[in-house]
Amino acid sequence: MTSITKQLNDILNTETKFRRAQIERAWFDVNINSYDEITTLPLALREKLKVIPWMSFKTHTALVSKVDNTRKYLLELNDGNYIEMVLMGRKNRKENVGDDALDRYTICISSQAGCPMQCVFCATGKAGFKRHLTAEEIVDQYRIAQRILAKEGNRVSNIVMMGQGEPLLNYDNVKRALNILLKNTDLGNTKITMSTAGVVHSMEQMLKDDDFPPVRFALSLHSAIEETRKKIMPSHKKGFLDFLVIWANAYHKKLGTRTHFIGLEYIMLAGINDDVKHLKALITLCKKMPHLRVNLIPYNYTGDPESAAAANALEEKMGSNYRIFTRTPHEQIEHWHEEIMKAGFTSTIRYSQGQDIAAACGQLRNRVT
Repeated sequence: MTSITKQLNDILNTETKFRRAQIERAWFDVNINSYDEITTLPLALREKLKVIPWMSFKTHTALVSKVDNTRKYLLELNDGNYIEMVLMGRKNRKENVGDDALDRYTICISSQAGCPMQCVFCATGKAGFKRHLTAEEIVDQYRIAQRILAKEGNRVSNIVMMGQGEPLLNYDNVKRALNILLKNTDLGNTKITMSTAGVVHSMEQMLKDDDFPPVRFALSLHSAIEETRKKIMPSHKKGFLDFLVIWANAYHKKLGTRTHFIGLEYIMLAGINDDVKHLKALITLCKKMPHLRVNLIPYNYTGDPESAAAANALEEKMGSNYRIFTRTPHEQIEHWHEEIMKAGFTSTIRYSQGQDIAAACGQLRNRVT
Protein backbone atom coordinates (compact mmCIF):
# COMPACT_ATOMS: atom_id res chain seq x y z
CA MET A 1 0.00 0.00 0.00
CA THR A 2 1.38 3.42 -0.98
CA SER A 3 2.21 5.57 2.04
CA ILE A 4 0.62 8.98 2.49
CA THR A 5 4.12 10.45 2.56
CA LYS A 6 4.89 9.07 -0.91
CA GLN A 7 1.53 10.22 -2.25
CA LEU A 8 2.20 13.74 -0.97
CA ASN A 9 5.75 13.78 -2.29
CA ASP A 10 4.67 12.58 -5.72
CA ILE A 11 2.12 15.37 -6.00
CA LEU A 12 4.23 18.12 -4.45
CA ASN A 13 7.55 17.40 -6.17
CA THR A 14 6.75 19.97 -8.87
CA GLU A 15 5.31 22.51 -6.43
CA THR A 16 7.15 25.23 -4.50
CA LYS A 17 8.18 24.74 -0.87
CA PHE A 18 5.57 27.35 -0.01
CA ARG A 19 2.78 24.96 -1.01
CA ARG A 20 4.08 22.27 1.33
CA ALA A 21 4.29 24.86 4.12
CA GLN A 22 0.66 25.84 3.46
CA ILE A 23 -0.40 22.19 3.72
CA GLU A 24 1.55 21.59 6.91
CA ARG A 25 -0.01 24.69 8.47
CA ALA A 26 -3.49 23.49 7.48
CA TRP A 27 -2.91 20.13 9.21
CA PHE A 28 -3.20 21.93 12.55
CA ASP A 29 -6.47 23.73 11.81
CA VAL A 30 -9.10 21.65 13.62
CA ASN A 31 -11.80 23.13 11.36
CA ILE A 32 -10.27 21.61 8.22
CA ASN A 33 -11.08 17.96 7.55
CA SER A 34 -9.70 17.27 4.08
CA TYR A 35 -7.16 18.56 1.58
CA ASP A 36 -10.05 19.75 -0.53
CA GLU A 37 -10.92 22.22 2.25
CA ILE A 38 -7.54 24.02 2.19
CA THR A 39 -8.82 27.10 0.40
CA THR A 40 -5.39 28.75 0.30
CA LEU A 41 -4.33 26.14 -2.28
CA PRO A 42 -5.15 26.38 -5.99
CA LEU A 43 -8.19 24.37 -7.01
CA ALA A 44 -6.14 22.18 -9.37
CA LEU A 45 -3.78 21.18 -6.56
CA ARG A 46 -6.68 20.50 -4.20
CA GLU A 47 -8.17 18.18 -6.82
CA LYS A 48 -4.96 16.17 -6.90
CA LEU A 49 -4.68 16.05 -3.11
CA LYS A 50 -8.26 15.14 -2.25
CA VAL A 51 -7.62 11.42 -2.83
CA ILE A 52 -5.16 11.42 0.11
CA PRO A 53 -6.57 10.62 3.58
CA TRP A 54 -6.51 13.61 5.94
CA MET A 55 -5.00 11.42 8.69
CA SER A 56 -2.40 8.67 8.27
CA PHE A 57 -4.27 6.31 10.58
CA LYS A 58 -7.68 5.60 12.04
CA THR A 59 -8.56 5.02 15.67
CA HIS A 60 -9.10 1.33 16.33
CA THR A 61 -9.67 1.40 20.09
CA ALA A 62 -9.84 4.07 22.81
CA LEU A 63 -9.45 3.12 26.48
CA VAL A 64 -10.08 5.43 29.44
CA SER A 65 -8.50 4.93 32.85
CA LYS A 66 -10.83 4.55 35.81
CA VAL A 67 -8.06 5.75 38.13
CA ASP A 68 -6.81 8.97 36.55
CA ASN A 69 -7.40 11.20 33.55
CA THR A 70 -5.50 9.06 31.04
CA ARG A 71 -6.65 7.84 27.66
CA LYS A 72 -4.90 5.35 25.39
CA TYR A 73 -5.56 5.16 21.66
CA LEU A 74 -4.73 2.17 19.49
CA LEU A 75 -4.16 3.59 16.01
CA GLU A 76 -4.27 1.54 12.81
CA LEU A 77 -1.78 2.78 10.23
CA ASN A 78 -2.38 2.94 6.50
CA ASP A 79 -0.54 -0.40 5.96
CA GLY A 80 -2.35 -2.31 8.73
CA ASN A 81 0.31 -1.90 11.41
CA TYR A 82 -0.61 -0.48 14.81
CA ILE A 83 0.82 2.05 17.23
CA GLU A 84 -0.37 3.48 20.54
CA MET A 85 -0.68 7.10 21.66
CA VAL A 86 -1.40 8.14 25.24
CA LEU A 87 -3.14 11.33 26.36
CA MET A 88 -2.61 12.35 29.98
CA GLY A 89 -4.26 15.17 31.91
CA ARG A 90 -3.28 16.71 35.24
CA LYS A 91 -5.43 18.64 37.68
CA ASN A 92 -5.39 22.43 37.54
CA ARG A 93 -3.45 23.75 40.53
CA LYS A 94 -4.54 27.35 40.13
CA GLU A 95 -6.78 28.97 42.73
CA ASN A 96 -10.48 29.52 42.10
CA VAL A 97 -10.70 26.68 39.61
CA GLY A 98 -13.26 23.89 39.86
CA ASP A 99 -12.15 20.46 41.01
CA ASP A 100 -12.83 18.95 37.59
CA ALA A 101 -10.84 21.55 35.65
CA LEU A 102 -7.67 20.46 33.94
CA ASP A 103 -5.06 22.76 32.54
CA ARG A 104 -2.18 20.53 31.45
CA TYR A 105 -2.41 17.78 28.87
CA THR A 106 0.60 15.77 27.80
CA ILE A 107 0.65 13.38 24.87
CA CYS A 108 3.02 10.44 24.74
CA ILE A 109 3.74 9.67 21.09
CA SER A 110 5.47 6.83 19.25
CA SER A 111 8.28 7.02 16.70
CA GLN A 112 8.24 3.41 15.43
CA ALA A 113 5.71 0.63 15.02
CA GLY A 114 7.11 -1.76 17.60
CA CYS A 115 10.65 -1.43 18.90
CA PRO A 116 13.96 -3.20 18.15
CA MET A 117 15.72 -2.34 21.44
CA GLN A 118 14.33 -5.33 23.41
CA CYS A 119 14.73 -3.89 26.92
CA VAL A 120 13.78 -6.86 29.09
CA PHE A 121 11.39 -4.94 31.38
CA CYS A 122 9.42 -3.29 28.53
CA ALA A 123 6.40 -4.79 26.77
CA THR A 124 6.83 -2.92 23.48
CA GLY A 125 9.94 -4.75 22.30
CA LYS A 126 8.35 -8.14 22.94
CA ALA A 127 5.95 -7.56 20.04
CA GLY A 128 8.89 -7.04 17.68
CA PHE A 129 9.84 -4.22 15.35
CA LYS A 130 7.67 -3.51 12.31
CA ARG A 131 8.95 -0.28 10.76
CA HIS A 132 9.84 3.38 11.26
CA LEU A 133 7.01 5.87 11.35
CA THR A 134 7.00 8.62 8.75
CA ALA A 135 7.15 12.25 9.85
CA GLU A 136 3.45 12.56 8.97
CA GLU A 137 2.53 9.59 11.17
CA ILE A 138 4.43 11.12 14.08
CA VAL A 139 2.84 14.54 13.59
CA ASP A 140 -0.64 13.04 13.21
CA GLN A 141 -0.51 11.73 16.76
CA TYR A 142 -0.38 15.34 17.93
CA ARG A 143 -3.10 16.30 15.45
CA ILE A 144 -5.55 13.68 16.69
CA ALA A 145 -4.90 14.64 20.33
CA GLN A 146 -5.35 18.30 19.37
CA ARG A 147 -8.75 17.53 17.85
CA ILE A 148 -9.90 15.44 20.82
CA LEU A 149 -8.99 18.18 23.29
CA ALA A 150 -10.35 21.03 21.16
CA LYS A 151 -13.82 19.51 21.43
CA GLU A 152 -13.43 19.71 25.22
CA GLY A 153 -12.14 23.28 25.20
CA ASN A 154 -8.59 22.17 26.04
CA ARG A 155 -5.23 21.88 24.32
CA VAL A 156 -1.97 19.92 24.25
CA SER A 157 0.59 21.59 26.53
CA ASN A 158 3.46 19.09 26.34
CA ILE A 159 4.73 16.27 24.12
CA VAL A 160 6.88 13.39 25.31
CA MET A 161 8.33 11.11 22.65
CA MET A 162 8.35 8.18 25.04
CA GLY A 163 5.89 5.86 23.34
CA GLN A 164 6.78 2.94 21.14
CA GLY A 165 10.11 2.80 19.41
CA GLU A 166 13.59 4.32 19.56
CA PRO A 167 13.44 7.89 18.16
CA LEU A 168 17.14 8.13 17.32
CA LEU A 169 16.95 5.07 15.05
CA ASN A 170 14.38 7.03 13.04
CA TYR A 171 16.48 10.19 13.02
CA ASP A 172 15.37 11.93 9.81
CA ASN A 173 11.64 11.40 10.28
CA VAL A 174 11.78 12.40 13.96
CA LYS A 175 13.76 15.54 13.11
CA ARG A 176 11.31 16.55 10.41
CA ALA A 177 8.29 15.85 12.62
CA LEU A 178 9.70 17.91 15.49
CA ASN A 179 10.43 20.83 13.19
CA ILE A 180 6.90 20.69 11.76
CA LEU A 181 5.40 20.66 15.26
CA LEU A 182 7.53 23.55 16.48
CA LYS A 183 6.78 25.64 13.38
CA ASN A 184 3.01 25.12 13.39
CA THR A 185 2.04 24.98 17.08
CA ASP A 186 2.53 27.21 20.10
CA LEU A 187 4.77 24.62 21.77
CA GLY A 188 8.34 25.70 22.44
CA ASN A 189 11.46 23.55 22.56
CA THR A 190 11.19 22.97 26.30
CA LYS A 191 7.62 21.66 25.98
CA ILE A 192 8.80 18.65 23.98
CA THR A 193 10.95 15.84 25.40
CA MET A 194 12.55 13.12 23.31
CA SER A 195 13.59 9.95 25.14
CA THR A 196 16.21 7.52 23.87
CA ALA A 197 17.90 4.35 25.07
CA GLY A 198 21.12 5.81 23.67
CA VAL A 199 22.16 5.54 20.01
CA VAL A 200 25.75 6.74 19.77
CA HIS A 201 25.96 7.71 16.10
CA SER A 202 22.66 9.62 16.26
CA MET A 203 23.61 11.41 19.46
CA GLU A 204 26.84 12.49 17.79
CA GLN A 205 24.91 13.58 14.72
CA MET A 206 22.57 15.70 16.86
CA LEU A 207 25.49 17.79 18.10
CA LYS A 208 26.64 18.51 14.53
CA ASP A 209 23.17 19.04 13.07
CA ASP A 210 21.99 22.63 13.46
CA ASP A 211 18.62 21.65 11.97
CA PHE A 212 17.84 19.19 14.75
CA PRO A 213 15.62 21.18 17.12
CA PRO A 214 16.89 21.65 20.69
CA VAL A 215 14.00 19.89 22.41
CA ARG A 216 14.58 18.43 25.85
CA PHE A 217 16.60 15.24 25.93
CA ALA A 218 15.95 12.25 28.18
CA LEU A 219 18.12 9.15 28.38
CA SER A 220 16.76 5.78 29.50
CA LEU A 221 19.67 4.92 31.79
CA HIS A 222 18.26 2.32 34.23
CA SER A 223 21.72 1.47 35.54
CA ALA A 224 25.05 3.27 35.89
CA ILE A 225 26.85 -0.07 36.02
CA GLU A 226 27.84 -1.41 32.61
CA GLU A 227 27.23 -5.08 33.44
CA THR A 228 23.73 -4.49 34.79
CA ARG A 229 22.73 -2.13 32.00
CA LYS A 230 23.81 -4.60 29.33
CA LYS A 231 21.74 -7.37 30.92
CA ILE A 232 18.53 -5.40 31.13
CA MET A 233 19.13 -3.34 27.96
CA PRO A 234 20.60 -5.59 25.23
CA SER A 235 21.18 -2.55 22.98
CA HIS A 236 23.78 -1.21 25.44
CA LYS A 237 27.24 -0.90 23.90
CA LYS A 238 30.44 -1.31 25.90
CA GLY A 239 31.85 2.07 26.86
CA PHE A 240 28.53 3.89 26.44
CA LEU A 241 28.62 5.39 29.93
CA ASP A 242 32.04 6.96 29.26
CA PHE A 243 30.72 8.25 25.94
CA LEU A 244 27.66 9.68 27.71
CA VAL A 245 29.81 11.82 30.01
CA ILE A 246 31.73 13.32 27.09
CA TRP A 247 28.57 13.79 25.04
CA ALA A 248 26.62 15.41 27.89
CA ASN A 249 29.29 18.03 28.44
CA ALA A 250 29.42 18.78 24.69
CA TYR A 251 25.60 18.96 24.60
CA HIS A 252 25.48 21.62 27.30
CA LYS A 253 28.37 23.53 25.80
CA LYS A 254 26.47 23.76 22.52
CA LEU A 255 23.09 24.71 23.97
CA GLY A 256 24.41 26.88 26.79
CA THR A 257 21.17 26.95 28.80
CA ARG A 258 20.05 25.45 32.08
CA THR A 259 16.55 24.87 30.70
CA HIS A 260 17.97 22.10 28.55
CA PHE A 261 18.92 19.76 31.33
CA ILE A 262 19.40 16.08 30.51
CA GLY A 263 16.81 13.82 32.07
CA LEU A 264 18.09 10.47 33.28
CA GLU A 265 15.25 7.93 33.37
CA TYR A 266 15.73 5.14 35.90
CA ILE A 267 13.17 2.32 36.26
CA MET A 268 13.51 0.77 39.72
CA LEU A 269 13.62 -3.04 39.49
CA ALA A 270 13.63 -4.84 42.83
CA GLY A 271 16.81 -6.81 43.41
CA ILE A 272 18.30 -5.84 40.05
CA ASN A 273 19.33 -2.18 39.96
CA ASP A 274 18.17 -0.74 43.29
CA ASP A 275 20.84 -1.64 45.85
CA VAL A 276 23.48 0.58 47.49
CA LYS A 277 26.08 -0.28 44.84
CA HIS A 278 23.82 0.93 42.05
CA LEU A 279 22.89 4.10 43.95
CA LYS A 280 26.52 5.01 44.46
CA ALA A 281 27.31 4.31 40.81
CA LEU A 282 24.44 6.58 39.71
CA ILE A 283 25.59 9.47 41.91
CA THR A 284 29.17 9.04 40.73
CA LEU A 285 28.03 9.20 37.10
CA CYS A 286 25.89 12.27 37.76
CA LYS A 287 28.83 14.14 39.24
CA LYS A 288 30.59 13.92 35.87
CA MET A 289 27.79 15.67 33.95
CA PRO A 290 26.19 19.14 34.21
CA HIS A 291 22.51 20.09 34.55
CA LEU A 292 20.79 16.79 35.21
CA ARG A 293 17.42 15.69 36.46
CA VAL A 294 17.07 12.12 37.66
CA ASN A 295 13.60 10.62 37.22
CA LEU A 296 13.05 7.54 39.37
CA ILE A 297 10.28 5.41 37.87
CA PRO A 298 8.54 2.61 39.79
CA TYR A 299 8.34 -0.49 37.59
CA ASN A 300 5.00 -1.07 35.88
CA TYR A 301 4.10 -4.74 35.53
CA THR A 302 3.47 -5.66 31.91
CA GLY A 303 1.16 -8.52 32.79
CA ASP A 304 2.30 -11.14 30.31
CA PRO A 305 4.27 -14.42 30.36
CA GLU A 306 7.23 -12.86 28.58
CA SER A 307 7.95 -10.75 31.66
CA ALA A 308 8.48 -13.89 33.70
CA ALA A 309 10.56 -15.43 30.92
CA ALA A 310 12.80 -12.35 30.79
CA ALA A 311 13.24 -12.42 34.56
CA ASN A 312 14.09 -16.12 34.49
CA ALA A 313 16.73 -15.45 31.84
CA LEU A 314 18.22 -12.77 34.07
CA GLU A 315 18.32 -15.26 36.93
CA GLU A 316 20.91 -17.32 35.08
CA LYS A 317 22.95 -14.27 34.04
CA MET A 318 22.97 -12.45 37.35
CA GLY A 319 22.76 -15.32 39.83
CA SER A 320 19.67 -13.99 41.59
CA ASN A 321 16.42 -15.75 42.29
CA TYR A 322 13.74 -13.65 40.64
CA ARG A 323 10.86 -15.25 38.82
CA ILE A 324 9.25 -12.03 37.66
CA PHE A 325 10.14 -8.34 37.75
CA THR A 326 8.80 -6.56 40.81
CA ARG A 327 8.63 -2.95 41.88
CA THR A 328 11.17 -1.58 44.31
CA PRO A 329 9.41 -0.77 47.63
CA HIS A 330 8.25 2.84 47.94
CA GLU A 331 10.43 3.47 50.99
CA GLN A 332 13.51 2.44 49.05
CA ILE A 333 12.63 4.67 46.10
CA GLU A 334 12.15 7.55 48.56
CA HIS A 335 15.59 6.81 50.04
CA TRP A 336 17.18 6.97 46.57
CA HIS A 337 15.38 10.24 45.91
CA GLU A 338 16.67 11.77 49.16
CA GLU A 339 20.24 10.59 48.58
CA ILE A 340 20.31 11.95 45.03
CA MET A 341 18.98 15.29 46.26
CA LYS A 342 21.58 15.37 49.06
CA ALA A 343 24.27 14.83 46.45
CA GLY A 344 23.15 18.08 44.80
CA PHE A 345 20.98 16.84 41.92
CA THR A 346 17.34 17.44 41.08
CA SER A 347 15.33 14.26 41.37
CA THR A 348 11.69 13.33 40.93
CA ILE A 349 9.70 10.15 41.47
CA ARG A 350 7.52 9.65 38.42
CA TYR A 351 4.42 7.62 39.15
CA SER A 352 3.05 6.67 35.74
CA GLN A 353 -0.57 7.34 34.84
CA GLY A 354 -2.92 4.91 33.12
CA GLN A 355 -1.61 1.71 34.67
CA ASP A 356 -5.07 0.11 34.69
CA ILE A 357 -5.28 0.39 30.88
CA ALA A 358 -1.64 -0.62 30.22
CA ALA A 359 -0.78 2.96 29.21
CA ALA A 360 2.06 3.48 31.69
CA CYS A 361 5.81 3.50 31.07
CA GLY A 362 6.90 0.19 29.52
CA GLN A 363 3.37 -1.19 29.00
CA LEU A 364 2.55 -0.21 25.39
CA ARG A 365 2.15 -3.26 23.18
CA ASN A 366 -0.63 -2.72 20.61
CA ARG A 367 -3.10 -5.12 22.13
CA VAL A 368 -5.94 -5.26 19.64
CA THR A 369 -9.23 -5.62 21.51
